[in-house]
Amino acid sequence: MKADTTLALFDFDKTLYKKDSLIEFTKFSQGNLRFYLGLLYLSPYLILMKSGILSNKNVKQKYITYFFKSIEYDCFKKIATDFAVQEIERNLNPEIYEKFLMHINAKHQVFIVTASIPEWIEPWSQKFGVKVIGSNWEIADNKITGKLATENCYGKEKVNRINETLDLEKFDKIYVYGSGKGDSEMLQLFKE
Repeated sequence: MKADTTLALFDFDKTLYKKDSLIEFTKFSQGNLRFYLGLLYLSPYLILMKSGILSNKNVKQKYITYFFKSIEYDCFKKIATDFAVQEIERNLNPEIYEKFLMHINAKHQVFIVTASIPEWIEPWSQKFGVKVIGSNWEIADNKITGKLATENCYGKEKVNRINETLDLEKFDKIYVYGSGKGDSEMLQLFKE
């Protein structure tokens, strides 16, 4: 007999967190000048992505390569932890955060499912016992290569990664919180 269990899935960027954490982390780690110069350099790729010519994944890899390639992973993790500790709390969406805490207090299983990488979210989410399902960057010889090690956790890939991690059949109720076009497939998992 199936146990009465509840699952809550939260998108992070522009849902639980009011901003795009990749952009905010880049500014935090690189500084505003380097960030805006990088956007200028990357603008042709961003335009091609917005017009549907390049995929989100391809442009994300170009972004990662430009800003983070060859950074030592240990150094990166320290900066990611600093970002999580210093920045996440001040940029939470109060309405969604209240729902996040409600599910935690009700002892539901809670996951953050995001196209961002876990390294700059988990130092914050772990204090609630919440795991992060996200995109993973490739690391070789303790350095960021500029490539994704997994598919970008966006759109239907969010559902694929959730199914790899969880057996959804065991949940009686599934609550899903997402606000972007990359969340539409995940939102279809809602079950009450």
